Amino acid sequence: MSETLLELVDITKSYRDGESNRTILNGVNLKIEKGEFVAIVGPSGSGKSTFLSIAGLLLTPDSGRILLDGNDVTKISGSRRTMIRRKSLGFIFQSHNLLPYLKTEDQLAIVQEKEASERIHIDDLLNELDIADCRGKFPSQMSGGEKQRAAIARAFINDPDIILADEPTASLDAERGRISVEMIRNEVKKRNKAAVMVTHDTRILDLTDRIYRIENGQLVCG
Repeated sequence: MSETLLELVDITKSYRDGESNRTILNGVNLKIEKGEFVAIVGPSGSGKSTFLSIAGLLLTPDSGRILLDGNDVTKISGSRRTMIRRKSLGFIFQSHNLLPYLKTEDQLAIVQEKEASERIHIDDLLNELDIADCRGKFPSQMSGGEKQRAAIARAFINDPDIILADEPTASLDAERGRISVEMIRNEVKKRNKAAVMVTHDTRILDLTDRIYRIENGQLVCG
């Protein structure tokens, strides 16, 4: 039996544009089940990043509900949002966003929750992502692909239920981009988690289970 980890119900979001409001999301509905890797595509300005920010509790919708593991988290306080983001959500950004003055092992150690460290060991995760030899390296000593893998490791280090990836191949060439997305998929499947990725990169869509396009503020299959 499938288990819904993330559900967005009738989500709307508008922004002020001069004298009027511009509707970015207009009644968006989506369910993500355990083990699923879902892609959201669409042109720049279509609302992909807004969608991901709402799903990641970084932005509050104008209306609608956000459910994580069946719990309504739409209007929870800022401190509780922060706690849920740290424990239940993992983020992968366009740029790796690694701290230049920390070695890879320290990048992971400073964000890892104590209880998560009992389930996921840094060395094991780096081995799985084939960057064990980067454990003691600073970002300046690593290739673009290695840095993005370190960022993927950081997203998974707290064993979150849901991974949210924002254009994870944007700074990589085609080969390295595909390898990175394959690693995200493999970790999601292995750990029975879920992932939502927004992307312009149509070359890696075959690695996902479902594809949605944002059109006129709504999600359309395929």
